[in-house]
Amino acid sequence: MLEAFALELEQHVEAEGEVRGAVCRCVGELAQTLKPQYADAIRCVEVDGVTVKDYAAEARITSNNAAVRIFRAREALRKQVTRSCGACAEHGCLDCTCESSSGHCH
Repeated sequence: MLEAFALELEQHVEAEGEVRGAVCRCVGELAQTLKPQYADAIRCVEVDGVTVKDYAAEARITSNNAAVRIFRAREALRKQVTRSCGACAEHGCLDCTCESSSGHCH
């Protein structure tokens, strides 16, 4: 019984990783449709894990401006995901059926 539970747990982690990968690809594609400065902010802070302070230095803007840019980038990305994936994204559903050929969710 313990072996069966371990196998079930292992399969669940793999499936979770696959879902996360699909979501990340979808969001990554949508992030590239944003203004270049927003796409860069999302990539640096959210994907690469750069601190806001370091991002500000890299972008040659103040930390306050960087924080505002990141906030606006997140809002723009949220709107893109909602627009592209509709109610699926709005309600947190992971069974998104958007067409991948149009640059949207899978």
